[in-house]
Amino acid sequence: MKFLEKLALILFSIMISVLSIAFILLTLGIIDIQTIISMLSFLVYYDVKITLGVAIIVLLLAIKCIFFGEKPQDDGRNGVTLENTSGKLVISKESLETLIANVVKDVQGIEAISSRTILDKDNNVIVYVTTLVSKDMMIKDVSTQIQDKIKEALNKTADLQVKQVNIKVKNITNKKIKGLPSATENENINETTEEQENS
Repeated sequence: MKFLEKLALILFSIMISVLSIAFILLTLGIIDIQTIISMLSFLVYYDVKITLGVAIIVLLLAIKCIFFGEKPQDDGRNGVTLENTSGKLVISKESLETLIANVVKDVQGIEAISSRTILDKDNNVIVYVTTLVSKDMMIKDVSTQIQDKIKEALNKTADLQVKQVNIKVKNITNKKIKGLPSATENENINETTEEQENS
């Protein structure tokens, strides 16, 4: 926030506070309307230059704040802005999320994925991933694989440092992943291994 906008905010806050206190005192009957009118009359008639000067300054500050306010800064909601001596590069959130989806689709055991990216105050990317995992997979291993792949892809493709990859497993699907033994097959394999070890 620039100095003039801070000054305007302070002045308007003081004016609203004074008006609020005056209305409270009037409502409670502590002061009467004639006291306020006499105070305003004193300001208008005896200190015309000061009153007029303050009124003009407050009016100009109000016009500046209403019509010429500070442009909103990019806070990472629309994407990531990278700057160098040649100019700016804006990578949209959609691009990052598409990249994340393409990287994660190769992870075995992932059925569906959605992601959201934000940029913190230090220009680090934080990724939030929601996924559907197969019941045949170890969730911890899958999540570690997802985190590593996302960090590597965003660093390699977009030259972005990923601060965090937060994963939420929304549900576990009953679909069997090709190439992995089912739970009953795992039991049979374990039984066979135990029998071989015993003999």
